[in-house]
Formats: sequence, structure tokens, C-alpha cells
Amino acid sequence: MNQQQKINLSNQKLELIKDASEIHCYHCGSYQFTSAGKNNKGKQRYRCKDCKRKFIENAQLQNRELPLSEDVWSAKALGLKIQKHNKQDKIIFADIESLWMKDAIKKYISYIIAINYSSWTVFQHVWILKKFADFITNYSFVQNFEQIDRQIIIDYLEYLSSKKLSVNTRRCRLSCIQSFLKQGMLNRWFKPQPYLIREGDYPKKEKLQPRYIPEEVIFQLNQHLSVLPEPVMRMVLVIQECGLRIGELCQLPVNCLKQDTKGGWYIQFIRWKMKSETTLPISTELAAVIQEQQKYIKEYLGDKFEYLFCGREARKDFFPKPSVMSRESFIKFLKDLAVQFNIKDNSGKLWNFQSHQFRHTVGTQMINNGVPQHIIQRYLGHTSPTMTSVYAHIHDKTLKKEITKYHDSRVINVAGEMVKSSTPELDNDLDLHLLKKKVLAQALPNGSCARPIVLGECPHANACLTCGDFRTTLEFLDQHKSQLEETEKLVKNAEENGWKRHAEMNTKVKGNLQKIIATLESGNRDIVSGGNA
Repeated sequence: MNQQQKINLSNQKLELIKDASEIHCYHCGSYQFTSAGKNNKGKQRYRCKDCKRKFIENAQLQNRELPLSEDVWSAKALGLKIQKHNKQDKIIFADIESLWMKDAIKKYISYIIAINYSSWTVFQHVWILKKFADFITNYSFVQNFEQIDRQIIIDYLEYLSSKKLSVNTRRCRLSCIQSFLKQGMLNRWFKPQPYLIREGDYPKKEKLQPRYIPEEVIFQLNQHLSVLPEPVMRMVLVIQECGLRIGELCQLPVNCLKQDTKGGWYIQFIRWKMKSETTLPISTELAAVIQEQQKYIKEYLGDKFEYLFCGREARKDFFPKPSVMSRESFIKFLKDLAVQFNIKDNSGKLWNFQSHQFRHTVGTQMINNGVPQHIIQRYLGHTSPTMTSVYAHIHDKTLKKEITKYHDSRVINVAGEMVKSSTPELDNDLDLHLLKKKVLAQALPNGSCARPIVLGECPHANACLTCGDFRTTLEFLDQHKSQLEETEKLVKNAEENGWKRHAEMNTKVKGNLQKIIATLESGNRDIVSGGNA
């Protein structure tokens, strides 16, 4: 194809798009699109510039008043608060084939908007009901709600199961459809058959598992943060410390930083989910990061841009533009970084970053550091303790991991020999060890005493490291190393001063410490014969 042919083809595409200027994307309502050829039926296809999805020309939609028409509603005009990072601001009904179903869905959506459902929930319900309407069209004999029977619902349950959706997703879809049918009956929009969806149809609830980021992945991420564009790097630092939802992060006001009279720093923002203003304490280091970003916004976008973080122009380098960064753009930077630097977890799997993982990571770290749950609940903006308790089982897992370390199966005597257990059912019960450690143990500073109580008081005054009843574990390794350093100093001092008895006693202690440390560090779990077990 020569240059003139390319110019002619380009002009033809421009004319085609100009002629189709009344058309818009069915998926997101955008009028920004490019030509994408024709389908096998000869209908013109387009690719949306905003949501990147393809759609087909439909004469039904070629109307200048479409954003205000009955098939496309303006969410903003209906009073819904649309978050800036979410580009979807139109509710589209045009792609629902059954007119009777479309009419009922419109009435239901009008109802949930009137009773103050959030914009996210409204869009979610629209999407679920559209999918349900598509499923119903498979039954050509169904022309109204009265003809939807229990067997169709059973077929729908099997359909959901075949899609291998999560339990929570399936429960959410059933709940939405059941609410739709219930309100249709109560408001007399239509008359469905009774008990179409029953309690037993809902799959059993799964125990929610926090999707936290492992320490090794966080370490690798922070190693390569400087590769990210400055604004994105700062976004990561903010979400790592504060555990914000992605909408809260993207829409942080540029003046979010506050300071009290004592010099303490705080971040102030809107919890969109709770519809309330929140103030959280932050570190001095993070305050400095936010101040740098405030300077960045003022330098590139001036005083009129009201957000702390911005989007970028469609180019290779990060060139700021006065718009809020979308969640997709933010997370794409992290996904690309993971690929570029091969960021993997301990299993060797490439880490798939998601924005909400940072929130779960903050909650998990707080639980593991012993922060009370009611404090975490307030910090993360949870409406109930149940939401916070999702992280609690990680605390148990961490405790057991630490107990496994502290109560390693290798129990060492004074000679540095491992002692064979005669009661493995007790020695391997980690929860029982926890109880013992917290309540019952009379621990020594660097181990424990195996002398039975019935034998009375210990006859060895301050001589545990030369006593056969002494026992120790991996928990006390650091103390043993410190004591070895001190003992070596004592031996040297005694030898220099000619204190023969002191030198002999401490040399024996030194030798026992060296054996104990060597055994604890060896990682060898084979039982050593001998010793005063």
C-alpha cells in the first residue's frame, strides 16, 4: 500500500467515525471510540477508547439525547456520587433484549437509588441483573415473570456452579436477584411465582481469608520502588502504611496532610464506603513523602488541581495530566514491575499485585503486632468487628510459627546433646506450650529446669550451665551467644590474674555454651545419644 492509499484509507475511517458520531459504547457510555472493522454479519464494530471493549453499531442507540434517554441514565444526574477514579458514570439498559425484563430492572434500579444505595452497589446490581436477563433469554417460552419457574432457577444455580465462581460471588448474585424478585412483588411491578430462590440455594459461606502480601514480596517491591514514576512510588508508600482502599488513595485531596500542636502528622480523607471524613495518624517519614507529592502537583498542575495524585498522558513516560489516576493504571504499574524484576513469593510464583492486598497486609501486620482489634477496626474504617476478625486467624498462625521456633523439637542439655522426648503428645502440642509459657513455666533466663519439684529446691546456686538438669531450646540462642562472649572475657580475666578456680569453672561453662550453640544452629534433628535426660 502506497502513501496515497494510506491517506485515502485514513480519510475513509475518519468519515466513518464522523458519520457514526451519534453512537456510543454500550458498556461504559463513552463517545470516544475507533473503528474496528465489521463482524461476520456485516455490522460495523468499534473499540471504546475508555474501557477498551468492542461494541457493535445499533441504530436503536443513534440519538443525540441518548445520555438522558430512557435506555441510558446519567448516574450523576440521579444524585449518585461517582468516584473520580471510576470512569463509569452512565447506567446502560440498551443491551437488555427482553422489554418486559428491561422495564422491571429499570424500576428496581430506580428504587435502590431512591433508598440511597451507593453508586458501586447500583452498578453491581445492574450488571448482575443484565446477566440474569441474558440467561432468561435462553428460554424462548418465557415472556413474563409468571413463566419463570423453580426449574429455571435450579438451572441458573447449576450455571453459576459451572462458571466456577467463588462462593461469595454466587451468594452476591443470588441475593441481588432475590431482592429484585421480592421488590417486584411488593411494589406490584410484576407477580413472580413464590419461593423461587430459597435459603438452601445459597452456598455455605466461606471463611474469608485475607489476601495479604508476604514479607518477601514487600521486600522485593520496596527494593525496586525507585524505578516507578515519582507519583506512583509515593502512592505505594501511602497505601503500604495506611491500608487505604484504592478509591480513597486515588482521591486523596491535595491538602490531606494535617499537623497537631505537638508536631504529630495526620492524613485526612473521605471514606467513600462509609460516607464520612476520617483522620489517621501517620509517620513523619510518610508526611515528608506527601509533602514532596504536594510540591509535584503544584509544579506540574498548579493550585487548581484538587487531588494529591494524578493521571498521565497516553505516552511512554509519566507526563501528568489534571485527572485522577484510575485503579487499573495504578495496579498496572505494579504488575509490570513484578514482571520486569521477577518479583516472586517463596513458592517461586510471580506475584500478581492487587490494590486491596495492601489493605489486608496492613490489617494482618497490626494483628500480628498485637494491636487490639477495636483499634484496627477504627483505623481501617470497618463497620463491624466481623470485618476486622478476618485477619485474626493470621495472628494464630504467626503465634504457632513463633512457638515452633521457640519450642523447637530439639531440646538441648548442658552438654550440648539433644534430649529424646518420652511424651511427644505433650511436647508437640503447640497450644499447650503456649499455655505453659504464659502461665505455668518457671523459666530460667536462658532455658528451663528439668528437675522434678518433688526433689526439692535446686542444690546448685547459680550454676545452671554446669548442671545436668538444665534444658534449653532455640528460643534462647541469642542469650547463649551473649553469655558466651561474657564468659570468654571472664576466662581471659581469670587467667591473667591467676585465678585458677574461676578460670576452670568458666572454661567449663564456655565449653558447654559452645556445644549448645553449635547444636542449636546445626539444624540437625537427629537425637544424640547420652545426656542426662
